[in-house]
Amino acid sequence: MTVPNTTFNLSIPRDLKEKARYQARQRHFSSTSDYLQHLIRNDIEMAEQKHELSAFLQAGLTSGEAKPLSLDELSAWMQDVIKQT
Repeated sequence: MTVPNTTFNLSIPRDLKEKARYQARQRHFSSTSDYLQHLIRNDIEMAEQKHELSAFLQAGLTSGEAKPLSLDELSAWMQDVIKQT
């Protein structure tokens, strides 16, 4: 399903506009608009990943008493976590 586009007016310095156009061409985007959409999507994804990491770390901090792990135990635990996600 295609979502219809809308417009978004943005006022930026001329040099930044030229740099955005240059990057769009260098990275083979069909337009500067597509490049900016890509940047926004990536920024949103990174913010979500940071939030997930923060929640994961907070859960670890509040999960109870810390215990020493060998490198093999840590590796096995990490592999289990990756499989669960």
